[in-house]
Amino acid sequence: MAIAMETEQEEEEMIELGNLSNHIVESIFTKIPLKSLIQLKTVSKTWRNSITNIRHCFPLTTSTGLVLFLKHKTYQESVFMKLHDQTQKNFPKFGTFHSSSTHKFPYLIDSCNGVLLYASENNNNNGFWTYSVSSPALDQLISLPISHHISRPTCSSLVFESNLFQVISFFWEEVDFDTHMMNCMIFESNSWKWRETQIQILNSQLLQSDGFIRGQCFNSSVFSREKRKLYWIWSLCLLVYDIDFEVFTLFSLPKNNSRRSGKDVYYSQFLYESSEGGVIQFCDPVNSGVFIWSFRGSEFKFDHFVRLVNINDDQDSRFKTGYSVKPCAFNKDLQVLYLHVLPHTIAAYSFETQELVQIWSYEEDEEEEMCWVFKIFPFLFSSVDLLAYNKGVGLS
Repeated sequence: MAIAMETEQEEEEMIELGNLSNHIVESIFTKIPLKSLIQLKTVSKTWRNSITNIRHCFPLTTSTGLVLFLKHKTYQESVFMKLHDQTQKNFPKFGTFHSSSTHKFPYLIDSCNGVLLYASENNNNNGFWTYSVSSPALDQLISLPISHHISRPTCSSLVFESNLFQVISFFWEEVDFDTHMMNCMIFESNSWKWRETQIQILNSQLLQSDGFIRGQCFNSSVFSREKRKLYWIWSLCLLVYDIDFEVFTLFSLPKNNSRRSGKDVYYSQFLYESSEGGVIQFCDPVNSGVFIWSFRGSEFKFDHFVRLVNINDDQDSRFKTGYSVKPCAFNKDLQVLYLHVLPHTIAAYSFETQELVQIWSYEEDEEEEMCWVFKIFPFLFSSVDLLAYNKGVGLS
């Protein structure tokens, strides 16, 4: 009887895999994106075991990492962390330092496709901002022409594509509600100059909604190369900029009944582009975890809730969820959401294993000066030659 049951089970497993050899099955599964593999694990026990074995034998590689902007008392430091697949047993940690550099720039503004945007106040130019674009992989840095005055509150973002880069700055206090226009400045590498313009805001009435705070636009933007659009969280709204048509559109963010009260909650919300091209994910942290919503061009749809547990040590208060946890980056290849556990720890939540692990923590040394993590951005380790865009300005 037992032999008959084993034979029947083996036959069912062969039927599940289409009577294919293990070699062919492995070849098929290794070509499927990780997000789809995670879903396929639920088909059957046989598929789950096969996929798990393949994941250990053929760990994913990724060029995606993080850039950590550390502020010391007397200097700033950009630290580049290379991320690894959690299935690679030869790595004792899931992130290793790729490089680190100290610099004079007091602010790291944005990161896009392997290029960084820094900013500094230029006292020699009567208080105007100077932006600099950096290609860390090739150790290149070029400064852009001076832009707007520091007295004009602004939100600036970097867009980098294969043939040009742009810096888009919008002035959130300079909105004309009669004409539905907002003052902006745009730098384009093909002309190598700034231009000041007014851009229309569709659905601008949302700016007057109860609870909307004009200055709350401090999280990083997301650029979708497929959609050619730039996305920000602006207080209670999603602000979308269409690069081709030069128009803004506002959408109301989904309301979460579990959302914490107080204005600081918006600093913890976060956007990322999912592995599905052009789909933007909205992360909304609460005390017990993170709500994740999908934005597919016109409306939000609830995706799922990531329940966070204490990372390693139940007695270690650094790893408690709640106000101290901020989503900071997403890795499409590894299907990992990275969380900044204030003040000095980064954790990774795997959508595959549904586990939360610590990947990095800054240990303060009494002999060294105080340091804190000021910003964290996703970073793509790619070699971008900025000299091709340098219009006779000269390297800094």
